[in-house]
Amino acid sequence: MKTGLERVARALCELDANPPDARMDGKPLWQDYLPEARAAIIALREPDTAMIDAGTRKAADGRQDDVGGIYLAMIEAAMDEQPNAPPTRA
Repeated sequence: MKTGLERVARALCELDANPPDARMDGKPLWQDYLPEARAAIIALREPDTAMIDAGTRKAADGRQDDVGGIYLAMIEAAMDEQPNAPPTRA
């Protein structure tokens, strides 16, 4: 399984319309996006109110042990463009 950092770097690479596994200077192109990926992850290090609320709601559903589900709810809340709105499910 790829690390979260690698997945973000690959996504940023693809966002620039570059193939992540293409090689440049002997390394995969996605590795050039590691600084930006780190910056993006660091920006989410502290959850905002919407993220905390989403995580709290998910945990209150009786699944406090569902760490992945709580995390996903919080990340979905971070991506929601409407402040204080519940997370959307794709």
